[in-house]
Amino acid sequence: MREDFRFVAGISVFFPAYNDAPSLPGLVGRVFEVLRRVSEDFEVIVVNDGSVDSSSEVLSALQSEFGPQLRVVTHARNQGYGAALRSGFAAATKEFVFYTDGDGQYDPTEIEQLLRVVTPTTGLVNGYKTQREDPWHRIAIGWLYNKFARWLFGIRLRDIDCDFRLIRRSALDLDNLQSTSGTICVELVRTLELSGADVIELPVRHYPRLHGSSQFFRVHSLLNTLVQLCAIYWRLVVQTSPARAAGLALLGVSGLSLLAYWHSVRMPFIADDYVQIQLGRKYGAFSGWAALAQDALYRCRATSLVLTHWTEQIFGLNPIAYNGSSLLLHIFNCGLVFLLGSWRAVGWKVSTIAACFFAISQRHSEAVVWYAALPELLVFFFSMGTFLLWVRWVQMDKRSPGVYLAALTCFVMALLSKESAVAVVPLCLLAVVCDSRRSWRLLMAACPMVVLSILYFAMAHSARATHLHFNDGTFSLSAPFLRTILLSGFTISKIWGTAALFVLIGWRAREWRLLILVAVAWIGITLVPYSFLTYNPVVPSRHTYWASVGTSLLLGAALITLRQKAASLHKGWLVMPIVTTILVHQTLYLWMVKDRQYRERAEPTEELVRVGRTSGTTIYAKCFPYSPIVGELALQYRLTKSAVPSFVTGPAAAAQPGAIDFCTDAAHQ
Repeated sequence: MREDFRFVAGISVFFPAYNDAPSLPGLVGRVFEVLRRVSEDFEVIVVNDGSVDSSSEVLSALQSEFGPQLRVVTHARNQGYGAALRSGFAAATKEFVFYTDGDGQYDPTEIEQLLRVVTPTTGLVNGYKTQREDPWHRIAIGWLYNKFARWLFGIRLRDIDCDFRLIRRSALDLDNLQSTSGTICVELVRTLELSGADVIELPVRHYPRLHGSSQFFRVHSLLNTLVQLCAIYWRLVVQTSPARAAGLALLGVSGLSLLAYWHSVRMPFIADDYVQIQLGRKYGAFSGWAALAQDALYRCRATSLVLTHWTEQIFGLNPIAYNGSSLLLHIFNCGLVFLLGSWRAVGWKVSTIAACFFAISQRHSEAVVWYAALPELLVFFFSMGTFLLWVRWVQMDKRSPGVYLAALTCFVMALLSKESAVAVVPLCLLAVVCDSRRSWRLLMAACPMVVLSILYFAMAHSARATHLHFNDGTFSLSAPFLRTILLSGFTISKIWGTAALFVLIGWRAREWRLLILVAVAWIGITLVPYSFLTYNPVVPSRHTYWASVGTSLLLGAALITLRQKAASLHKGWLVMPIVTTILVHQTLYLWMVKDRQYRERAEPTEELVRVGRTSGTTIYAKCFPYSPIVGELALQYRLTKSAVPSFVTGPAAAAQPGAIDFCTDAAHQ
């Protein structure tokens, strides 16, 4: 190197330090030696990040030795590596800022080679380690972290983790540096690359750590790093590209849905699935629509019967196709939950978390796994479409008639999916009440939906003499509906929904008051249509699919609140174990408990089909847990031989020699 080299610009050098007392004298001494040789305008800063060793005493002695050119910034308590870097950048006053760690694993005299390559357009000169001198496990973790972060953020720099950097201070955007952990390096490098400033990379030596231990390679530090990486990604990548944000969120929600329910695709047909197929054959084709219009019960499930008909036409009687269509609808519905973020009362952060939880929730799994519950998925799909279009129309500055008509069209399709579609009307009114520009005119705009709902129920009531549910005892207007709503709301909110509510109320999260009211109202409103059922003290789980959105919204707000509280205590990593626990709890319960229960419910008809393949002309059942029609349809649809055995149940059949017991405990649930 030329002895006459002088760096003409001013330079601030700082060391973030935590319990690095043994290495500080050597670092400070060597950096003063090189700076005195190459620069006339410099300062050295040490950020003491709440050290509990003798760092304070050592730094006081060094200040006495080097005078005012050495400054010390002290944190009363340890705030993390990111906070130490932010303090160092804030304290720097010169045109260029250089920093490296206070643990002595880099030689500060190598700063000279960084200074030599600076040009008028240089924004960053970054070192990269020629060989990392750390234990093998740290090398492996560091390599994985560097590769992952570069891929995730699209960073070109080859070594994000090399904290040996010279930066033009005017290129720094301190507002974008918010991390308290080592992830601040990702924020820093990505911001500098996006600034358009020139970036230069040079090789530097890395030395073994002689004193202390790294704070990064600990469980809570790694968890905190993961949490903060997600937060940085949201802020620097997702929020800057709405299209990418939506795409990634939907991709993540789809992945979670598949993770939770992939096993259900290979589920055999369960009981009423055969009835659903029969009804699809009877009413699903265009030629059956006239008869469907005359059926007071099943015209309210028209969309599911048409879908079932075309599924059989295309795929035959393959359970994978039927179950796959249910799972695909569930994925679409999770996407609609995500789109609730367009509603100002919810917001995108809450809706993203809510959609993720909704995707894996085991509470409403019956609607996803049991094909006969297809109407629940379809009424949700069209009702949510109605609501989202309505919200968009309400929030428009110049309201479009096209959006309004699209909402009404979706509402008609919802009414053709199931009677519970009428719940979307009070939800639409709720959206108006929650809007800052609410008016009687907006409320009156819901009148067409109100009129359609009245006509819808008037038609059902006029056909009560032939309507199955008015005559089989499963439905009664005198049922204790308030009690059912309260018990059902508590049941679907158990554990995570209840815990979320306690978090929001316990911490007096005032900013969530509106959302809490919306979520609770959502649960109550969407349970009302099912609260008049008489065969269960609570609403059956398949009917809670729509109401589960309210629980998911509460959880989304609670996790955001927990993240804010944990970050204020510099323990942001605490959120990740909670999220992981929720994910593991829901998915393992689905895989290990629910999957077994559903397969046990399918077993009676599966056993009947197995017997039918080898039996003669008649199968006598000592016990069969479902309607005999289910057994007859299972034999008719599943057996390919020309002579399908007849199926006989009841006391007389039970008394026959060789009568078979097809009952299982799960089938009675």
